Amino acid sequence: MTRVVAETERLILRTERPGDQDVWLAHLNTPEVRAHLGGPSAPEIVSQNFARIAANWEAKGISLAMLERKSDGLLIGDCGLGVIDSPDAPDELSGQREIGWIVRRDCWRQGYAAEAARAILALAFGPWQLPVVYAQTSLSNPPSWRLMEKLGMRRRADLDYVDSRYPPEDNPTMIYEMRRTDWTALSEDKS
Repeated sequence: MTRVVAETERLILRTERPGDQDVWLAHLNTPEVRAHLGGPSAPEIVSQNFARIAANWEAKGISLAMLERKSDGLLIGDCGLGVIDSPDAPDELSGQREIGWIVRRDCWRQGYAAEAARAILALAFGPWQLPVVYAQTSLSNPPSWRLMEKLGMRRRADLDYVDSRYPPEDNPTMIYEMRRTDWTALSEDKS
């Protein structure tokens, strides 16, 4: 059963529903969209990832949410929290929660990723009571690290590392961090 995780002005963040994988494969598993994420994945890998996401919602109550545009019901991406699992990650990062997002090409530069990320961070530091959330990107992906900075995340160059799962042009992996106290301060500034 599909569950709504959060709602924003323009988006419904929800768990998977039938047909999502097909849309994801067609519009989010493209060379352009996944240029800094290791490229497109084989359909069986995408299916395994969807199963893992569903299992994480069931077991932990925290995972990636599908992004459905309210105006037309279109699946435009996903956003949520995963676990840093790179074998190359520094000990301080290994096993920690990281925020991530992906948006289909025809929906880029419309603020959807920022809108969804803010909703996920509100959950992370609110009901989920996490002390810190990290984000990972590379210098070669300016839209990603600019969004991290726009969200108020702080650069943690001391935690950067070379991730052997990615090509040289997407290394080193750059780390950003947001602590609950940072989120609280940002939230108070806006009220």
